[in-house]
Amino acid sequence: MQPIHLFSQAVFAAVACVFLIGLGVRAVQHAKSGSAGAHVLGAAFLFFAMGNMRDPTDEIAQQAKQLKRRDEDASGDPPNGDDQRRDPC
Repeated sequence: MQPIHLFSQAVFAAVACVFLIGLGVRAVQHAKSGSAGAHVLGAAFLFFAMGNMRDPTDEIAQQAKQLKRRDEDASGDPPNGDDQRRDPC
């Protein structure tokens, strides 16, 4: 990676962080004034935040189930309905 490219990415990231922090400070100041628009904005942010929440344990369980199904499906010959495992004794 070229040094100028890395420098430009760092500058862009710094400007974006300063912008977002400034925007957050302004939103908090606006909310402290008690206006209805700030409350609506806060509720909208709450819904956006809830949309991104995931349960990581459920995601891991779903991946395990998919892998298990894939292993069962790719086990060679297709299953025969009449063929059941029986004890030889």
